[in-house]
Amino acid sequence: MPWKRRVATCGHMATRMGIRELRDTLTQTIRCVRADESIEVTHDGEPVALLVPIPDDPFSQLVAEGAATAATRPFAQPRLQTLKDDRTATDILDEDRGE
Repeated sequence: MPWKRRVATCGHMATRMGIRELRDTLTQTIRCVRADESIEVTHDGEPVALLVPIPDDPFSQLVAEGAATAATRPFAQPRLQTLKDDRTATDILDEDRGE
């Protein structure tokens, strides 16, 4: 597409276009976004918006919005301890509380 200019944003390549270009090519631009392309919209050369595809799952959406952070390592379940005597949980709690 001749109207596009490629620029680096957020560590990946995106397309930059002005508001007038966006208005004139809106349908084509939306097709590009649906095809996983990011579009940076500018006004007088200053970035004002970023059009990005919506992630498929809600968690990815939260990460993209900055409302959540992806895990850096797998979640490890704590190991459960087995009781070695006949005490109930109530007995253990009573003992722990000093009752």
